[in-house]
Amino acid sequence: MKNSWISALIIICLFTYCSKEQELFPKYFYDLNLTKKLTGTEAKDFVNRLHFNSVTNEKNEIGFYNGVKGNAVIYITYYNDANTASSNYERMIKKISPENSVFTESTFINVAGKKIYRTLGMGQTHYVFTSTNKLFWISAETEWAQDFLSDYIKILD
Repeated sequence: MKNSWISALIIICLFTYCSKEQELFPKYFYDLNLTKKLTGTEAKDFVNRLHFNSVTNEKNEIGFYNGVKGNAVIYITYYNDANTASSNYERMIKKISPENSVFTESTFINVAGKKIYRTLGMGQTHYVFTSTNKLFWISAETEWAQDFLSDYIKILD
């Protein structure tokens, strides 16, 4: 009887741990505070206004980070599957290539086994990549942007 209670408790703990949703916007990260988070219609509308037209109907979330060292923004778009996220990633990087936009010095880099598109523009470094069914765009102060990205990718794994 005692063993069955212990087994049940272990199963419940494992189920609870495994089903815990990943926190993609930590309240404090890389010495920066999450100062604002947009979700739902508010996030979708923000992304569309940023582009001056409708570019997304998908679920979006945006986290704004600020601190003494500067600021960063994490944009996430959720798709139904990894293939759709990947095809939208390819389409996006073509649109933001230097010959088509305000971004410069664009290149692909590899961080922790992920293919990431890096570009410069508007005083920041920007990174675009996918993880499962999510498309990420991270903008951060160029001085520490790659360290911010590397640390952020660790929470995705």
